Amino acid sequence: MATFRKPKLFTPAVGARGMTELHFAAYSGDLERLERALDSGLDPETPDDYRGYTALHWLADMAATGGPRLRMLEVLVAHGADLDRVSATGDTAVSLARDAASAGGDALEAALIALGARAPGKRVQGGDSDE
Repeated sequence: MATFRKPKLFTPAVGARGMTELHFAAYSGDLERLERALDSGLDPETPDDYRGYTALHWLADMAATGGPRLRMLEVLVAHGADLDRVSATGDTAVSLARDAASAGGDALEAALIALGARAPGKRVQGGDSDE
């Protein structure tokens, strides 16, 4: 008889699977921590080792949880965040915000597109939309 093994879930934390202070601040919706991380020189384009997410991906992935995410988006963009960067899982910030299926996700998706992000169908693979 096969033994069921419960999958191990990833618990985001600084240092876990390449998550930096900047990633965690974006994940947590913590504007002050995000600004401190950027001021200390952390690069908004550095991906984590888990899903290849940048801070912008984490910001969008957790859009449903609230926080000053629209202001955080502005700060990340001012520091050079790529609005159309594709993660290792084929996600963009727009697709993650859309997948949040929440008022916060909808607002973040609209703000990303207003700033010039492409609006893909669902996911982007190899830089091409799947529309």
